[in-house]
Amino acid sequence: MIAHSSDQHHQGEVVEDDDVFDALADGQRRQLLVDLLDSDLQRVSDLSDTSRELIEAHDALLDQVLSGQLEIPGADTELIQKHRVHLPKLAKYGFIEWNPEDCLVARGPRFDELTPVLEQMENQRTDHPVTDPFTDFRE
Repeated sequence: MIAHSSDQHHQGEVVEDDDVFDALADGQRRQLLVDLLDSDLQRVSDLSDTSRELIEAHDALLDQVLSGQLEIPGADTELIQKHRVHLPKLAKYGFIEWNPEDCLVARGPRFDELTPVLEQMENQRTDHPVTDPFTDFRE
């Protein structure tokens, strides 16, 4: 069962631009949201024992790992960021619902507000593969 996201946003409410921009500001969040266009439910990889122990150990240590100041063998920084930063943020905005115990992510009550933007991003990416980092998308 998917846990419900924060009820902070009400259906029918005007899209909060800051929420949308913040949700789409990170590549991991964008990819997860685009993946949800094709599938109503996504499985997120579970944390390794090392990553789980790191999260539970100490917030200052976790901050050092997430900022890149410290590397710990066996800790998957990208996956920790997904579990500790990106998924909770998207759930708070109501764009997803997720259950950390089952590692399942589903579309949230506000997901449809992002759909036009996500579809445009996906169409742009598939219509114009980026081969040059300075590709001009204004055509």
